[in-house]
Amino acid sequence: MTTVAPSATPAPSAHPAHLSVDEVSVRFGGVHALDGVTFEAEPGAIVGLIGANGSGKTTTLDVVSGLVTPQSGRVRIDGVDLAEYLPEERLGVGMVRSFQDCRLFPELTVLDVLLLSEDARQEVAVLPTTLRLPWARRAERRKLEAVDQVIAAFGLDRFRHHRTAELSTGTRRVVDLASIVLSRPRLLLLDEPTAGIAQREAEAFIPLLRRLHQVADTTIVLVEHDVPLVFELCSTVVVMELGHVVAAGAPDVIRADPKALAAYLGASDEALLASGPMWEDGGADRHQGA
Repeated sequence: MTTVAPSATPAPSAHPAHLSVDEVSVRFGGVHALDGVTFEAEPGAIVGLIGANGSGKTTTLDVVSGLVTPQSGRVRIDGVDLAEYLPEERLGVGMVRSFQDCRLFPELTVLDVLLLSEDARQEVAVLPTTLRLPWARRAERRKLEAVDQVIAAFGLDRFRHHRTAELSTGTRRVVDLASIVLSRPRLLLLDEPTAGIAQREAEAFIPLLRRLHQVADTTIVLVEHDVPLVFELCSTVVVMELGHVVAAGAPDVIRADPKALAAYLGASDEALLASGPMWEDGGADRHQGA
């Protein structure tokens, strides 16, 4: 049977995407980075991937976003197999990937970065815009309104005219998340959004990511070293170890799973306690006795 690559990426629908990762395996030389990884993200869910370094979390995001081609297995959005979709074509079905490092233009202001993000989402007709034709002026107003709404939603108004190079790492990450909202993602892949952020700023990321989820109305798959943040934020937690999924389920289910405990307690104490204790009662005692 001949596989035909998509000639044109279909326009994404308005609803959050359903992601299915089925028996995905990746080998780098003789190393099995992923071995039969399987999980699902239901439409509108927040799914967290946790595990020690080298467990395969970021490689899983790389496969879903198309940066790494698996040797076997399938990745599907709403039942559509993405095997023949290049990374840029996956943008066309509403998939957006955010990396650990904020890739912002350091000389641009926050306002300019967000306006640029909105421009990237839609075609810009240079001549009508230059001549300020009526429909072009209306489009420009709609763009400014969309950016103003995102600035307000993420509390960025006082940084509106600051260059991104002048911002703290945490605030730059907020600008990055705000720009993601403007891309209207149906499936958002977040790779350690709190990496490199001071503890004081990291504590604000749970309400911030909840706001992102609400404003963007999207499905989120989150890789995060801050385990308590994942347990607080996510409806489903996927625990990985050495390229395998050892457990997947609701946070309460994962807390009670001995295999899951053994896997994610292999992470550092800093990760396990980054946003506070993982258990309401006697968390420190359980941690020390694990």
